[in-house]
Amino acid sequence: MAFILNVIAIVLAARFLGVENFGMFSSVLAIVGILSKFVDFGIEPIVFREFSKDKENFHLFSSALTLRFVLYLILILVFNLVAPLLKYSTGEILLTNILFTTILFSMKTVNVRDLLATPFKVNLKMHYPMTLSILDNLILLIMVLYIPFTKDAVLYFVIAYSVSNLPGFVLSFHYLKKKFGYKFEATLHRAFWLLKESLPLFGFAILTTIFMQIDIVILNYYKGSFDVGIYSAGIRLTMPLNIIPGAIVTTVFPILVKRMTDQVGSDFLSNMVVKLLYFIAFVIAAVFTFEAGSLVHLIFGSDYASTSLPSSILYWCQIFLFFTHYSLAVLVAKNKQFYNFICGAIQVIVNLSANFMLIPKYSFLGAALAKLFASFASFVFIIFALNKFGYRPSIGRYKVLGWSVLMCIGLYLLSFLPLIPYLVLSPFLIAFITLGIRLFGKEELVIFFKLLNKEELGNRLIEKYNLA
Repeated sequence: MAFILNVIAIVLAARFLGVENFGMFSSVLAIVGILSKFVDFGIEPIVFREFSKDKENFHLFSSALTLRFVLYLILILVFNLVAPLLKYSTGEILLTNILFTTILFSMKTVNVRDLLATPFKVNLKMHYPMTLSILDNLILLIMVLYIPFTKDAVLYFVIAYSVSNLPGFVLSFHYLKKKFGYKFEATLHRAFWLLKESLPLFGFAILTTIFMQIDIVILNYYKGSFDVGIYSAGIRLTMPLNIIPGAIVTTVFPILVKRMTDQVGSDFLSNMVVKLLYFIAFVIAAVFTFEAGSLVHLIFGSDYASTSLPSSILYWCQIFLFFTHYSLAVLVAKNKQFYNFICGAIQVIVNLSANFMLIPKYSFLGAALAKLFASFASFVFIIFALNKFGYRPSIGRYKVLGWSVLMCIGLYLLSFLPLIPYLVLSPFLIAFITLGIRLFGKEELVIFFKLLNKEELGNRLIEKYNLA
């Protein structure tokens, strides 16, 4: 629901602002996204890991929160001292400072709000932060509707984008106290240890954000706000998909840590998750690609027609990024987060090199291709790293390959229909092919329903409809 509301809000904002203004907003947001990682510091995965071992100990959690508040204040101070020296205009400094508040308040920047969700993740009560995320996006959607009536549309949208997260931020503390008896305590106890443990992940967080955002900065430098607006529309279509591997990792990670602590095999669980992530990413990418032009026209309007091809490429990136996201969590669980840093470095080196080569000639299409090359390069490295530690993902390659080919053929044939029949019939085609070749085995389906706390329902469905 939060995903849907966010997409609707951003789509409407893109339409109301126009390509140029939407590109301007996206450029400033990209800068804030990169700088926000100096507040992130890669702390959350370490807190998540330690919390999974001891759910009652909130001391490290409070220390992590305090540390991020301190880092946030340092960032604000340094930016405002340096920005005038870098020839930032008054308007750019104002917009950047407003968007800096999202580092504290918003789930989108994956900083303080993400850390506040950690106790809910560990205790499998993610419906609380997810509900608050829905509230954030509902407020944003309502505020976006007033853009046509404002004089300075960009400034108003930046304020709306920031302020809409404030109620959810306040309510996060309320529910932490109500459900876990937690009250914030300003402390830096074990802060040095936390920084030391998080250092490889800090480097990875910086590198990952550069990988995700630097193409917008380079594109703006070479081509300007209009091209950024076209490319950002594609980014905004695919960015909300990040919650999918995040949600799955949130569900599986505590189980994974416990199994590793108890020295119980976890390969079957990991293989099931990898196959599920591939299934989701492939379906979304394929469904979009075969009707990309019509979908972009329907969603953003004719002004954004050029978005269709780069958007399709960005969707196919998700296959590699989904796998990498989960595999990096596995490495953290194994206390091998140094490899996360190496993975991030590979992404950035390949991405930067490809961006500087392709963007001057191919603009936003070059940026999309650069991201695809970098995503594939990190995927190859992760396969190598996992193999080194004895984990070789096994998801039934030939069956998955056959399923993928049949899906492409089926969706291609459906794409000859008008858009609405295509979208209506696609889920039936996907279900028919997936169940027909039994892509998921019985044990995988049982684990899937168990993770959803619907084990009895799953068993009944499997037996009644012979799903595996």
